[in-house]
Amino acid sequence: MMQVSSTEFKNNVGKFLKLSEKEDILILKNGKPVAKLTAVSKNEKEIAYDRLLEMIKKSKPVTEEIDLKAAREERLNKYDSAT
Repeated sequence: MMQVSSTEFKNNVGKFLKLSEKEDILILKNGKPVAKLTAVSKNEKEIAYDRLLEMIKKSKPVTEEIDLKAAREERLNKYDSAT
């Protein structure tokens, strides 16, 4: 398992994302482990993809014009009532 400092990770995120496909990466802050970067298995990707396709198939097509202002108001009201 590769170990990198949080600063090194921050400065080279793309590089470590690519490397994480092959091996786990332990991210250290002040010499102590804070996170572990692990590749998603192919099986997990396939499961997520299948779930997404099922959601798309079950969704209803939009048949009405979407009013962005009304949608925003509805969303804000929903959060206001939750608090």
